[in-house]
Amino acid sequence: MTGATVGAPRPAGIADLPAPGAHVHLMGIGGAGMRGLALALDRAGYVVSGCDRAPADALGDLAAQGITVEREHAPSHVSGADLLVRSSAVPEDQPEVVRAGLAGVPVMRRARALGALLNGQALVGIAGTHGKTTITAMAGHAAAAAGLDPLVLVGGRVDRWKGFTRPGDGPAIVEADEFDRSFLELQPTLAVVSSLEPEHLDTYGTWERLRSAFTEFAGRARHAGGLIYCHDDEGARGLAEAAGFAGTRHGFGYGFGNGAWCRLEGTGPRALRLSWPDGEIDLTLRVPGRHNRLNAAAAFLATVRLGGDPRAAARGLAGFRGVARRLEMIAAWPDLTVFDDYAHHPTEVAASLAALREAYPEARLRVVFQPHLFTRTRDFAGAFARALALADDALVLPIYPAREAPLPGVTSDLIAGGSGASGAAAVLIEREDARCLVPPEVGAGEAVLVFMGAGDVTDLAHAAVQRRAGDAVGT
Repeated sequence: MTGATVGAPRPAGIADLPAPGAHVHLMGIGGAGMRGLALALDRAGYVVSGCDRAPADALGDLAAQGITVEREHAPSHVSGADLLVRSSAVPEDQPEVVRAGLAGVPVMRRARALGALLNGQALVGIAGTHGKTTITAMAGHAAAAAGLDPLVLVGGRVDRWKGFTRPGDGPAIVEADEFDRSFLELQPTLAVVSSLEPEHLDTYGTWERLRSAFTEFAGRARHAGGLIYCHDDEGARGLAEAAGFAGTRHGFGYGFGNGAWCRLEGTGPRALRLSWPDGEIDLTLRVPGRHNRLNAAAAFLATVRLGGDPRAAARGLAGFRGVARRLEMIAAWPDLTVFDDYAHHPTEVAASLAALREAYPEARLRVVFQPHLFTRTRDFAGAFARALALADDALVLPIYPAREAPLPGVTSDLIAGGSGASGAAAVLIEREDARCLVPPEVGAGEAVLVFMGAGDVTDLAHAAVQRRAGDAVGT
């Protein structure tokens, strides 16, 4: 390795890392993906440190493992490090990264460091435009119940694991994110693709390039465990067909539709029967929605393909309570139930609202949506409007810019002015007004309020419930 940023086109291997015992410093260690990598490196015998702007009390899972975390960023953090790992959010001209280059300390992106650590062992890479966080967490629960002792790295907090990682000595089950082409640093022995449609075009530029990246990712598992894919999803099914997995012993499609290798049948609002060539089993789920029944099927198949007992996998899925910010109930009173949800693509918005309709058929459904990214708002404004029309009331916040600069003419008005297929048109709302959507006193009737988006709308959700938190009857 050299002092320049590491970034070869081939997936990394353990030889790209220093030997265990070396000091690895992680920039942005508080991020979901970086936390998991930090804990995995620590478990592998590395001396791990990091820096982040997050409050110290938000990094307790790292401190509990003896990992030193510095507040803010400083070039001095590089001193004594054998490797600097940066998240995709950290630019190459950041002073810490520059200091590493001058000092001859290798610099590696988080995705490449993860691949270097895990490639070469049994590795399940769970990818897809939607659902990968939930499927990864579900698969972790199922595989643990089946006695496989998996190492699980997921992009959302799981209460049972008290964080974003389940340590284990068995196969690795990891969320494989397509953003910034990160998943192409992995060499999965078993690939899962839950869905595929246009997304992250700020990274890929075109739909064809995005499909090509997924094809490359899936193809790496061709001569090992193969590909598990959603047969009901047009993009995932098309990928499997174009890449030569469909109809072969390396392709395992699941879905409610005819032709799926594993056929799903809904037997109740949260009950499911799976039938595949080797057997049949009933699943009971705690999480609502058709999309979660599909997610559970993917997780079940991944566990069975790893050698797990189907009955044990089903028990693990029955105990799964969800992931933070994925239709997470944060407060409930007799008249109002409040959810926090990460949906930030039209398909995800529609799936989450449909799941809430299923779970609360008689309740009035109100959604507060925060668009994420100017480019995504520009590209999908009409689709967002149609998805939000599934609610009785849809309120749209200003755009959360994340990593982007504003684009001329791109505002939340594009969504609020769009035409929904049914229901009332979405209306704009300001942040201060969103905080006041939970009345101080309990009222009449039954309502569901969901705060939705990938930005800081979660802060508004928790601020809103604090107006009446003392009276909550359940969370």
